[in-house]
Amino acid sequence: MKKTILLTGGSGVIGKQLLPKILTHYKIICLGKHYDAFPEEIRFHSNFKFYERDLNSIHSSDEFQIPEKIDLILHMAAVVSGSSATSEEYSQINVHSTKHLFEFGKLKKIKRFGFISSVSVYGGKNTNLHFSSDRQGTSIYARTKKEAEDYLLPPINKSNFPFSIIRLASVYGQGSKSFISKLESLGKRGIFPKTQTDRKKSIVHVDDVVSFLEVWIEEALSENNLDPIYVLSEPEFYSIGSVIQILKEEKRIPTFAFGLAVDGILGKLIEWGIRILYYVKKRPYHNSPLLPILESVAIYDENSWRKLGIFPKWNLRKEIQRFNK
Repeated sequence: MKKTILLTGGSGVIGKQLLPKILTHYKIICLGKHYDAFPEEIRFHSNFKFYERDLNSIHSSDEFQIPEKIDLILHMAAVVSGSSATSEEYSQINVHSTKHLFEFGKLKKIKRFGFISSVSVYGGKNTNLHFSSDRQGTSIYARTKKEAEDYLLPPINKSNFPFSIIRLASVYGQGSKSFISKLESLGKRGIFPKTQTDRKKSIVHVDDVVSFLEVWIEEALSENNLDPIYVLSEPEFYSIGSVIQILKEEKRIPTFAFGLAVDGILGKLIEWGIRILYYVKKRPYHNSPLLPILESVAIYDENSWRKLGIFPKWNLRKEIQRFNK
């Protein structure tokens, strides 16, 4: 009899690639707001079921109303960094929906709870980051992810309900809107941001994340021992300068593209300009859009991959060359 996985964020960048990989092996129940966000081959698959549930409107575990027996929960839905969502929406979806799903899992005696978090929880002011470094992220995205993690971790969580927190570096690859794609977009216009320190950043390819999750799901449903925390990133870190150099070498942007310093007066002017624009458009302003650049996170934990017997197969140049063919 096929095991059943409850999935949120199934129509996101990772979910769209993960679902086709696991649908033939497991029954999948997806929660979301839009059924038509899934392609036809997913919607009409015999192992797929969709429940319309708005995580922004769910305030207790009882409101999920899922009658099926669930074996595993993988919670990937989130308000992402840079979103125009309100503070309340960040908190409701990133924090409270995680709490409600976790409580639902405990109530239903589910085998394991998986939560997709972010390396941004570490914050960019740390140096020589390692697996157990303090979490000092300052963006609203990082803060809400950290608060959700805290609910799963001791001392707040005193239950024996097994969980895994999977912290992802900046995800790039097909369908993503990573900082790399944004740099390429700017570079094609002849400019790109730069900093005096040229901070380095961790990245991870969406295909490698999907491969990891496939193995994690199999291990979780087999009730094998899994770690409470994983950090997924590539061993190589990238500065803005190194990304731009690769983009130029692979002819993705013109060689005459030049950098504008954003960690001085110009950066302040850009930030205030965006503040004014958001105010005029009545959009919530949480953090400077330059924060991901000024507080980038560089971390690699080989054991997070090794323990599941897989390693990253992708790197930035390989991804760019794939689309140059």
